[in-house]
Amino acid sequence: MKHIFYIIIFACFLSCKAQKTESKVEIFDTSEFEHSELISDFISAEWEKVFKAKDSLLNIGETVIPDLLKLMNNPKAFEKLQNTADLIYPGATEFWGHGWVVDYDLDWIAIRAGWAMENLTSQHFGFTENVITEKELMDLHKKDYAKYIETGKHDVNFERQKFKELDAIIKKAKDWWKNNKDNWTPLSGLKEAIFSNNINRQLDAIQQMRFTRFKIKGYNQEWFDREIKARIIELNKTNDEELKLQTGYLLRN
Repeated sequence: MKHIFYIIIFACFLSCKAQKTESKVEIFDTSEFEHSELISDFISAEWEKVFKAKDSLLNIGETVIPDLLKLMNNPKAFEKLQNTADLIYPGATEFWGHGWVVDYDLDWIAIRAGWAMENLTSQHFGFTENVITEKELMDLHKKDYAKYIETGKHDVNFERQKFKELDAIIKKAKDWWKNNKDNWTPLSGLKEAIFSNNINRQLDAIQQMRFTRFKIKGYNQEWFDREIKARIIELNKTNDEELKLQTGYLLRN
């Protein structure tokens, strides 16, 4: 009888554990989102679904921001990315000597939403980790090159901190939207970033103009020449080498 009791307890434990595992992706009821299908893909574990959904969400424009903010309502929501190929991000454990660098801890859904929101708005609320640099990756590649030749990869363990600061970062993003939702558009955000004194925001906006990540309604050559070309020429005279380089490329394009 005692053995049967232990078996029942163990079976209940396995059942509860299975339910917990299965419910992990059900952290959000996606039917409550305006763009439910895209949000469902965006919060999934499959990297290909995630980045394709993110691009589609950004193409929608400012009306997608409430959905992104809603994803931040549960700062503890976590979904480990799978099948990431050569993606380099703070949650990665391997570096293949090349790849797409995304300096956001994308396993945390709130940070994943912040990644999309910062890309869309050219704002810096604080979601990025700032732990991955090209120099550090190249130094690692040179240092462990013999091992790389043998295995074809490097083992990495990036220090991650932003999930500990999420409450304050999320509040900053929500407060910004509360104060700007009536008049803000991706086009006005692009111009605001260029005229800001924040080099990171300026570089993000320039990258959007050089390598279109999503469509911005109203952005064309005429708007560029009229609204921001003079500012880009001004920024091209800066002492910052990267900003000088990127503004030069943009002006030549």
